[in-house]
Amino acid sequence: MKSIVSVYAFNTLSRLGLVFAGIAGLLACDRHQVQPMQEIGRSEQASGISITAANTVPTEPVVAKSLTQIASQTNFRAETAGESQPVPEYAQDFVGRYCAKIQCDGRFVPCLEGTAEFILTLLADGTVHRSIVQHGKIFIDNSKNSDDGNITYRKDRWIVNPERTELIIQRKEGASFYYIIKNSNQLVMNLEKIHSEKETINQELFERGYPAPSKAYVLSKKDNFPPQ
Repeated sequence: MKSIVSVYAFNTLSRLGLVFAGIAGLLACDRHQVQPMQEIGRSEQASGISITAANTVPTEPVVAKSLTQIASQTNFRAETAGESQPVPEYAQDFVGRYCAKIQCDGRFVPCLEGTAEFILTLLADGTVHRSIVQHGKIFIDNSKNSDDGNITYRKDRWIVNPERTELIIQRKEGASFYYIIKNSNQLVMNLEKIHSEKETINQELFERGYPAPSKAYVLSKKDNFPPQ
């Protein structure tokens, strides 16, 4: 009987020992797991501060860049607005279409024989449409022509001096063509000034084959347009 009791007590103690050992193991595992999680949290927090600091842009450079961009946009708007400003009041009576019958020469006028009509259409916004018409064909430069009545004309600019003695056509290639103002209805091409040595851009373009006039064409006003 004593032997049976002893065996039972031993088994009971062994089981309790295993239970306590298991509990101790679990506690040890919890301590090992909690510590890394806390360290990871601290690491993530430190990383978060580092990332935030790295992405923080100083205030002054941002303001400086913004002001630079605003200034550039303002300049661009001013230049764009300057391209479409209306002509001054003293030049408004020149707005209209001026025409001249000119001889074909294959150079200034792209046709080779006969005559053509040289047309300058001065608009109130300071732009000028230049075209040459012969037998229903519209020439926009010395090599191209079209039968399309809706062709887009090339756009140059025109100005009149305050004394109303000279009208200047500023072509987009850089050339300047001068006209003597007889009156608001008649313009005479100023060959001497167009071919002057002082007009260096004109000289360079003419030397490269840019169409140069050889006669002092007289343009007469055909149509009036109301100022815009």
